[in-house]
Amino acid sequence: MIEDQCASDERSLEAACGVDDPAAKQSRLDGLMSTDRFWLSIVTAYFLLHVVLRVATGGALGLDEAEILLDARRLEWGYGPQLPLYAWLQWGIFQITGPGILGLSLLKNGMLLATVVTLYLTIRTRHAPLWAGLSVLSLLMLYQFSWEAQRALTHTVLANLCSVLTFAMIWGLIRKPTTWGFVLLGVVVAMGSLSKYNYAIALLAMLLAAFSASETRKPLWSPRLLLSLGVAALLVTPPMLWVLNNPEHAFASARKLDMSSDGPTTLIALQGLVELALASAGFVSLLLIVLGVLWSIYLRQGVAAKGDDLWRLMTRTLVWALLLMAAVVLVSGSTNVKDRWLQPILIYAGPVLCLWLLPSAGRKGVRRFAQVSAVLAVFIGLAMLHHNLAGDAKRAAPFATLTSEVIAQTAPENAIVADNWISGNMAYFAPDYPVYSDRDPRAPNAALRVWESARNAPKDVDPAQVKTLVAPYRFDNNEEMSLSFGPVSQ
Repeated sequence: MIEDQCASDERSLEAACGVDDPAAKQSRLDGLMSTDRFWLSIVTAYFLLHVVLRVATGGALGLDEAEILLDARRLEWGYGPQLPLYAWLQWGIFQITGPGILGLSLLKNGMLLATVVTLYLTIRTRHAPLWAGLSVLSLLMLYQFSWEAQRALTHTVLANLCSVLTFAMIWGLIRKPTTWGFVLLGVVVAMGSLSKYNYAIALLAMLLAAFSASETRKPLWSPRLLLSLGVAALLVTPPMLWVLNNPEHAFASARKLDMSSDGPTTLIALQGLVELALASAGFVSLLLIVLGVLWSIYLRQGVAAKGDDLWRLMTRTLVWALLLMAAVVLVSGSTNVKDRWLQPILIYAGPVLCLWLLPSAGRKGVRRFAQVSAVLAVFIGLAMLHHNLAGDAKRAAPFATLTSEVIAQTAPENAIVADNWISGNMAYFAPDYPVYSDRDPRAPNAALRVWESARNAPKDVDPAQVKTLVAPYRFDNNEEMSLSFGPVSQ
């Protein structure tokens, strides 16, 4: 008793002298982590920071940024191989911010934030704030979501959001089916159908997961599901008619699947399945390593997790999604499966694995998981700065200088045509000049073609009239970028 009292007096003295008690500090942190406000504030601040980082570094546009800036200059039913919803949303943002990096970054990070918050709120229907927060922290360890989606992607980011919104709507209808819920499900399905083609696999996986168990099938098995179908069909019909009427543009990127007909069918199928397995394993590898280490170190310090109905639905969705993706690989003969294509499908892997393995690691394991996530968040921010600024990074390309020099040497009425990256950057730095992508079905006849000097010159350009310009990258005078341009032969 005396020792306890002395210890208490010592802690009081330390507090009075400004020496913080580690146990008290940890207790306060645990209290914060048990509130929704803490987690929602943390994720909001994280994505706002990335907006600030992108705007502050400025410079040129990345590949996907350049493409979406070109598409979002106008509203169309179709934009070549990409579905139109992201471009429509970006057009709307540009009406407020103007076409530029701020609008690009706000939309992307807004979608990433909405994805995380939707997933958090969905998990909160069955779990306390701590576990919902830790579950969405797991997304930092999914490389394709935390890095690739932030670094480069656009339409996939929208597909991720539509996927988690669809899951949230289905889960909401399972808990409490309402007519308005079925209408909203139709709206969200339409959004997903206009985001990216691989959303269809995620949607079908969710429906199969819901209808494959009696506990989730009964609330959804309603005539009102036809209302969802009708709303979705009504909203997607005009853009899909454009796709059907313009197949040469809409399916121009189908070659990425690398559908091979060389070799035995069994060997091609096996190669495709191996590619799918490797892509899936790579998607969750970092998370599995972290959870595996924590689980092995702090084994039995916690309690074994008991899967609830939400966890089982997410798990079934993952299983069905992988089975469907395997079927697509087998039927199409695809031998090229990129892990970024799996984002709308495997985004649930983080929460599923976290809710399954982390409870067994106990309080210390949970604390270490949060600490690893914090370090990873800082590392991603620093790596993003390096990506934007270092050496010959695409966002450090000297397009401001090169664009003005190209335009100074050509007549203002001459339409410039180049690949997506070059044309998008030239359109950004010279918004009043007629610049088009060579993939744009509405591009006028080119008067001037521009290309990277290291590549072969276009066949319709007279080599005798080709000019080349060189400029150093923004922060590295030892690295230079060169653009060639020339008039199209008549």
